[in-house]
Amino acid sequence: MSSSSPHTPSSFNEASDAELLNLFQKELKPDYLGILFMRYRHLAYGVAYKYFREREEAEDMVSHVFSLLLEKLPGKEILSFKQYLYGTVRNECLARTRQLKKEGQRQQEWAHTENSDTGFMEIEELVHLTNEQPLDEAVQEAMEQLGEEQRICVYHFFFEGKSYKDISDETGFTLKSVKSYLQNGKRNLKKLLEEYFKRASSD
Repeated sequence: MSSSSPHTPSSFNEASDAELLNLFQKELKPDYLGILFMRYRHLAYGVAYKYFREREEAEDMVSHVFSLLLEKLPGKEILSFKQYLYGTVRNECLARTRQLKKEGQRQQEWAHTENSDTGFMEIEELVHLTNEQPLDEAVQEAMEQLGEEQRICVYHFFFEGKSYKDISDETGFTLKSVKSYLQNGKRNLKKLLEEYFKRASSD
């Protein structure tokens, strides 16, 4: 009679955390990590829900963390899977909440900019939605005529999607200066683009 493996499929659920983790790290089979992860899935969900207070967002985070562990665990020395999982979920939740906060701030800044000058936003929308060469030339020509500070802020904000703070951190300009350069820069850019289109239509 042949001897059986230390861990047959029926005994995986009885294996210790360390044994399952070791099997996963050696064989890289997701099933091993899946069994281990399910033991503490409620913990991962509870941490995520504490941060987001939304079931769907918490579920998405749990799925994200499992995928992340599939990539990060091989070759990593871990004393306690439960503690490692808790720390990973917490860190990912913190990163996600910072991202959501940044996105919310960005949306507020866009709303403020749009409300302050809808005429510019109409031109800016047209530029981004059109691939015609004349529009590319118009923007390039207009941007080159802006002052350096205004050009930098307009470029970072409208064409790279950066926030006021991002621009301030990158350029060294104060937040107040960034807002001022952006406000004046977009006003001047609007005028320059309008002049370009008028010249083009009269040719």
